[in-house]
Amino acid sequence: MGKLDGRVALVTGAASGLGKASATLFVAEGASVVFADLNEEGARAAATEATANGGVASGERLDVTRGAECERVVAATLERYGKLDILMTCAGVGDSAPVLELDEATFENTIAVNLKGTFLSAKYAFPALSRQGGSIIALGSVAGIIGAPGFAAYGASKAGVIHLMRIFAAEGAAHNVRANAICPSWIWTPMVEKAVQRLIPGAPAEAAQAYLARQSPLGRMGTPGDVARAALYLASDDAAFMTGQALVLDGGLTIGPRAV
Repeated sequence: MGKLDGRVALVTGAASGLGKASATLFVAEGASVVFADLNEEGARAAATEATANGGVASGERLDVTRGAECERVVAATLERYGKLDILMTCAGVGDSAPVLELDEATFENTIAVNLKGTFLSAKYAFPALSRQGGSIIALGSVAGIIGAPGFAAYGASKAGVIHLMRIFAAEGAAHNVRANAICPSWIWTPMVEKAVQRLIPGAPAEAAQAYLARQSPLGRMGTPGDVARAALYLASDDAAFMTGQALVLDGGLTIGPRAV
């Protein structure tokens, strides 16, 4: 028996990174899962990989910045699987810069993908979730909680995502739709690797990972599996009384000053 037996999930940004890890765990726990991503080939490959040992999944192309696309993928999910119980929004970009170097186009694109994309995905999933109740899980970040230098666009977008989940939680309560955010710190994904190259140009991956690990009192970076297990908790009945919250997953990074 899996924790998500009989449920249907839609995960955006599921071709790689945290979205792929979470969607794959959902499949292993019994859910039928739509892996959605702008990278359609990657989404379909991830879905195929997730079902290698059994389970049900499919892949869809999705540009989360377009409402018609979000509406289409929700409709395709309902047509294929008959309902929708879980939405997890992981589609995102990590582009940012110090405020005096941050250009308008980068700021607008980061807000469009991370914040607008979360809004549109949740907006079009909401009616289907409302039919029987369900869970919206958005990928936030500790950058949306603390003031991280160099992350103006990214931090602002994630702060918006966290508050957006509070609004969806308030409006969804009458329909038994829960909405929460997961706020990780440093986790080595393709997006973080790109951000590190911007922050520490030319740094070897091993050196960068060691530096980021030292920022956490637990002495390590997070893993995609850490986020996937948190997502499973929020998607399942284990979190039936939890809504409107930002679940911080940071190895203690935000508790206060630490040696680096």
